[in-house]
Amino acid sequence: MKLKKILMSVVGIGLGHATRSNSIYNKLKGKAKLKIISYGEGYNYFKKLKIPSYDIGSYPYLGEEFSFNILLQLMDFLKSPNKLKADYLKFRKYADNFGPDAVFSDSEPNAFFYAIRRRIPNFVLTNLVTTLNNYNLIPKEFRTKKVALQRVFLRRLIDFMLKHGDKFFVPSFEKKVKYTEKVEYTDLIVRKTPSQLDSENKLREKLGIDRDFYYVHVGGAEIEKYLFMVLENVLPHFKDEFFVISSNYVTKKIIKKDNMIIYPFVKNSLEFLKLSKGLISSAGHSSISESVVYKKPVLAVPVREHVEQLVNASILRKENFGDACFFEKRISARKLKESIKKFIVHRDSIEENLKYANFKGRGAKKIAHSLLSP
Repeated sequence: MKLKKILMSVVGIGLGHATRSNSIYNKLKGKAKLKIISYGEGYNYFKKLKIPSYDIGSYPYLGEEFSFNILLQLMDFLKSPNKLKADYLKFRKYADNFGPDAVFSDSEPNAFFYAIRRRIPNFVLTNLVTTLNNYNLIPKEFRTKKVALQRVFLRRLIDFMLKHGDKFFVPSFEKKVKYTEKVEYTDLIVRKTPSQLDSENKLREKLGIDRDFYYVHVGGAEIEKYLFMVLENVLPHFKDEFFVISSNYVTKKIIKKDNMIIYPFVKNSLEFLKLSKGLISSAGHSSISESVVYKKPVLAVPVREHVEQLVNASILRKENFGDACFFEKRISARKLKESIKKFIVHRDSIEENLKYANFKGRGAKKIAHSLLSP
């Protein structure tokens, strides 16, 4: 029987898109011929996992000190129209050489336009529908003009995509809103479910950690680097707690301090998450999703003026799956310290609420099944 050819194109900004697309890739492996196209942190992630992928190059998020700047981003696009065209032509060359029967895109626009022009069935994984549905959950003081501008662009983008696309998958950890028949809400996506990992005793022996700890993960887009730097200075104040940190910004193999141990990129991050008392990270959808499935409280620190992360953190707080630390201007070490202290105090009640959250982490299986269907 001839295997279906599925082209997977993954946005390369941050790690969240790559990790969840990797979950779908694993469900499809052996059942279809697969080709991955990505760039930036996404491409590097697949490379570290030794999953073959093509690098088309693209634009990073622009901002400074943990803040996304939509105006700088637009100006950068306008300054380099030839680069946009060159990236698409490179994408088209890779895609044509593969000759896909279906195109899957995790928020990567080149794949969407390619599928339309080639009249190939296209499938889109996105949580931007969730972002638009829950925009008003963002505290008023953080709905700045720049954030409102992002909302306008996202609305126009989603409306265009819904008009021309075939199927949209939305992994959601909040109340679902009826949108269109093309939108299918799915269970959350995780790389592995808790039951697929070793027992906690075996994990402690394997990882060499014999004490309780909070897992801290900051790695991905360059603008998140400043959060890692501030956390590294704030966490030593919590002398009664222990922290295991992993970050792409660490160049040395392992750094040990009094109440923390810092790792560079780790393939087994879910093993740390399963053992942990909770997670501290930026407000990426994938990291929050995995924590909710693993029933681990989250302290999310959303990138300033990044509409999607602001919404994710707001939903997290509303559903009492964790707490959020919002910053109006620059990151304040004092405010972050206060938020961590509050999070530690309320961790038990959040964990109790998470026991009743009915998320199994089966979203990747559902999406893979749809991609394999005729």
